[in-house]
Amino acid sequence: MKEREGSSGLFYYWKGERPLDANAPQLDETGEVRLESADRASGYWTTRADGDPNVNARTSGIYWRADPDDMSPIDGRDDRKRAALIAERLTRWKSVRSA
Repeated sequence: MKEREGSSGLFYYWKGERPLDANAPQLDETGEVRLESADRASGYWTTRADGDPNVNARTSGIYWRADPDDMSPIDGRDDRKRAALIAERLTRWKSVRSA
């Protein structure tokens, strides 16, 4: 990770794999996150895979500061609460995306 000079953001590189899939290729990812306010950022990341030229995707997104109350459903064992929280966040994301 490298802090961007003269701006509020960072550029990063990640190399790894998906450990639950023994046949998964090694992945390389680069990305940038630009802080827009104390509670919001935007950015992109690009994913490439060793040995598979078809894996070359660029994705962009918005990052929101997590609400402290969100940690309980995420870390907890109640799948319904976790699913409800994720559904709520996806609904918010869709409204931002269509605006």
